[in-house]
Amino acid sequence: MGAKKGMFVAVFLLALAFCAALGRAEAAEYFPEFSSQTLDGKNVTNAVFSGKKLTMVNIWATWCPPCVKEMPDLGRLGASMPKGTQLIGLLLDADDSGAIQKAKTILSKAKADFLQIRPSKEMSSYLNTVQAIPTSIFVDSEGRIVGEPLVGARTEKAYRAEIEKALKQLQ
Repeated sequence: MGAKKGMFVAVFLLALAFCAALGRAEAAEYFPEFSSQTLDGKNVTNAVFSGKKLTMVNIWATWCPPCVKEMPDLGRLGASMPKGTQLIGLLLDADDSGAIQKAKTILSKAKADFLQIRPSKEMSSYLNTVQAIPTSIFVDSEGRIVGEPLVGARTEKAYRAEIEKALKQLQ
Protein backbone atom coordinates (compact mmCIF):
# COMPACT_ATOMS: atom_id res chain seq x y z
CA MET A 1 0.00 0.00 0.00
CA GLY A 2 2.86 2.41 0.83
CA ALA A 3 4.55 1.80 -2.55
CA LYS A 4 1.32 2.51 -4.44
CA LYS A 5 0.82 5.74 -2.53
CA GLY A 6 4.42 6.78 -3.19
CA MET A 7 4.00 6.01 -6.90
CA PHE A 8 0.77 8.03 -7.01
CA VAL A 9 2.46 11.03 -5.35
CA ALA A 10 5.41 10.82 -7.76
CA VAL A 11 3.14 10.67 -10.83
CA PHE A 12 1.01 13.51 -9.47
CA LEU A 13 4.05 15.72 -8.85
CA LEU A 14 5.45 14.92 -12.30
CA ALA A 15 2.10 15.82 -13.92
CA LEU A 16 1.92 19.03 -11.89
CA ALA A 17 5.46 20.01 -12.96
CA PHE A 18 4.61 19.28 -16.60
CA CYS A 19 1.46 21.44 -16.43
CA ALA A 20 3.36 24.27 -14.76
CA ALA A 21 6.05 24.17 -17.46
CA LEU A 22 3.41 24.08 -20.18
CA GLY A 23 1.66 27.08 -18.66
CA ARG A 24 4.90 29.05 -18.58
CA ALA A 25 5.65 28.22 -22.20
CA GLU A 26 2.24 29.48 -23.29
CA ALA A 27 2.14 32.54 -21.03
CA ALA A 28 2.67 35.79 -22.92
CA GLU A 29 5.64 37.89 -21.89
CA TYR A 30 4.69 41.47 -21.14
CA PHE A 31 6.78 44.59 -21.41
CA PRO A 32 7.02 45.90 -17.84
CA GLU A 33 4.60 48.58 -16.72
CA PHE A 34 6.53 51.83 -16.52
CA SER A 35 6.38 55.53 -15.84
CA SER A 36 9.07 57.49 -17.62
CA GLN A 37 9.75 60.60 -19.66
CA THR A 38 10.40 61.53 -23.25
CA LEU A 39 13.72 63.14 -24.15
CA ASP A 40 11.89 66.48 -23.81
CA GLY A 41 10.76 65.68 -20.26
CA LYS A 42 7.12 64.85 -20.95
CA ASN A 43 5.61 62.02 -18.90
CA VAL A 44 4.91 58.72 -20.63
CA THR A 45 3.67 55.36 -19.32
CA ASN A 46 3.03 51.93 -20.79
CA ALA A 47 -0.40 53.30 -21.77
CA VAL A 48 1.45 54.52 -24.87
CA PHE A 49 0.94 51.00 -26.26
CA SER A 50 -2.85 50.98 -25.80
CA GLY A 51 -3.65 53.29 -28.68
CA LYS A 52 -2.07 51.11 -31.36
CA LYS A 53 -2.45 47.50 -32.46
CA LEU A 54 1.35 47.12 -32.61
CA THR A 55 4.29 49.20 -31.42
CA MET A 56 7.86 48.66 -32.54
CA VAL A 57 10.27 49.65 -29.76
CA ASN A 58 13.81 50.30 -30.98
CA ILE A 59 16.34 50.06 -28.13
CA TRP A 60 19.45 52.09 -28.93
CA ALA A 61 22.25 54.31 -27.60
CA THR A 62 24.17 57.30 -28.91
CA TRP A 63 27.52 55.49 -28.52
CA CYS A 64 26.38 52.58 -30.74
CA PRO A 65 27.54 53.02 -34.40
CA PRO A 66 25.00 50.53 -35.88
CA CYS A 67 22.22 52.29 -33.93
CA VAL A 68 23.18 55.66 -35.35
CA LYS A 69 23.66 54.23 -38.85
CA GLU A 70 20.13 52.77 -39.01
CA MET A 71 18.46 55.95 -37.72
CA PRO A 72 17.70 57.40 -41.21
CA ASP A 73 15.93 54.13 -42.12
CA LEU A 74 13.99 54.31 -38.85
CA GLY A 75 13.14 57.94 -39.59
CA ARG A 76 11.60 56.97 -42.94
CA LEU A 77 9.84 54.02 -41.31
CA GLY A 78 8.47 56.15 -38.48
CA ALA A 79 7.10 58.71 -40.94
CA SER A 80 4.99 56.11 -42.74
CA MET A 81 4.15 53.31 -40.36
CA PRO A 82 1.34 50.94 -41.37
CA LYS A 83 -2.12 51.85 -40.05
CA GLY A 84 -2.56 50.96 -36.38
CA THR A 85 1.18 50.81 -35.65
CA GLN A 86 3.78 53.13 -34.19
CA LEU A 87 7.52 53.36 -33.65
CA ILE A 88 9.09 54.34 -30.34
CA GLY A 89 12.78 54.74 -29.55
CA LEU A 90 14.15 53.75 -26.15
CA LEU A 91 17.44 55.57 -25.56
CA LEU A 92 19.56 53.55 -23.15
CA ASP A 93 22.06 56.29 -22.33
CA ALA A 94 19.40 58.92 -21.62
CA ASP A 95 20.52 59.28 -18.00
CA ASP A 96 23.26 61.62 -19.25
CA SER A 97 22.19 65.11 -20.35
CA GLY A 98 25.06 65.18 -22.86
CA ALA A 99 23.75 61.97 -24.41
CA ILE A 100 20.24 63.41 -24.64
CA GLN A 101 21.55 66.40 -26.58
CA LYS A 102 23.65 64.10 -28.77
CA ALA A 103 20.56 61.92 -29.39
CA LYS A 104 18.54 64.96 -30.42
CA THR A 105 21.27 65.90 -32.91
CA ILE A 106 21.42 62.34 -34.30
CA LEU A 107 17.63 62.22 -34.62
CA SER A 108 17.46 65.63 -36.28
CA LYS A 109 20.16 64.79 -38.87
CA ALA A 110 18.45 61.45 -39.60
CA LYS A 111 15.01 63.08 -39.86
CA ALA A 112 13.88 60.54 -37.28
CA ASP A 113 10.89 62.31 -35.80
CA PHE A 114 9.29 59.60 -33.65
CA LEU A 115 8.71 59.34 -29.91
CA GLN A 116 11.86 58.75 -27.87
CA ILE A 117 11.65 57.68 -24.24
CA ARG A 118 14.10 57.28 -21.41
CA PRO A 119 14.48 53.94 -19.65
CA SER A 120 12.96 53.71 -16.19
CA LYS A 121 13.70 51.50 -13.19
CA GLU A 122 10.63 49.41 -14.00
CA MET A 123 12.09 48.54 -17.41
CA SER A 124 15.40 47.28 -16.05
CA SER A 125 14.18 43.70 -15.57
CA TYR A 126 13.45 43.50 -19.30
CA LEU A 127 16.39 45.61 -20.47
CA ASN A 128 18.80 43.38 -18.56
CA THR A 129 17.83 40.57 -20.97
CA VAL A 130 18.80 42.61 -24.05
CA GLN A 131 22.07 41.14 -25.27
CA ALA A 132 23.07 43.69 -27.91
CA ILE A 133 21.90 46.92 -29.45
CA PRO A 134 20.20 47.95 -31.52
CA THR A 135 17.41 45.58 -30.57
CA SER A 136 13.83 46.06 -31.66
CA ILE A 137 10.81 44.42 -30.10
CA PHE A 138 7.12 44.44 -30.93
CA VAL A 139 4.48 45.13 -28.28
CA ASP A 140 0.72 44.80 -28.75
CA SER A 141 -1.92 47.17 -27.38
CA GLU A 142 -2.07 45.26 -24.09
CA GLY A 143 1.69 45.33 -23.53
CA ARG A 144 2.39 41.76 -24.66
CA ILE A 145 5.65 41.19 -26.49
CA VAL A 146 4.97 39.78 -29.96
CA GLY A 147 7.50 37.43 -31.57
CA GLU A 148 11.21 37.39 -30.94
CA PRO A 149 13.50 40.42 -30.48
CA LEU A 150 15.26 41.66 -33.60
CA VAL A 151 18.92 42.04 -32.72
CA GLY A 152 21.07 44.21 -34.96
CA ALA A 153 20.50 47.04 -37.40
CA ARG A 154 18.11 46.61 -40.32
CA THR A 155 16.96 48.56 -43.34
CA GLU A 156 13.57 50.23 -43.61
CA LYS A 157 12.46 47.48 -46.01
CA ALA A 158 13.55 44.72 -43.62
CA TYR A 159 11.75 46.37 -40.71
CA ARG A 160 8.57 46.70 -42.80
CA ALA A 161 8.67 42.95 -43.48
CA GLU A 162 9.11 42.26 -39.75
CA ILE A 163 6.20 44.56 -38.88
CA GLU A 164 3.94 42.70 -41.34
CA LYS A 165 5.07 39.39 -39.85
CA ALA A 166 4.29 40.64 -36.30
CA LEU A 167 0.88 41.96 -37.40
CA LYS A 168 0.02 38.51 -38.82
CA GLN A 169 0.85 36.96 -35.44
CA LEU A 170 -1.84 39.17 -33.89
CA GLN A 171 -4.60 37.88 -36.19
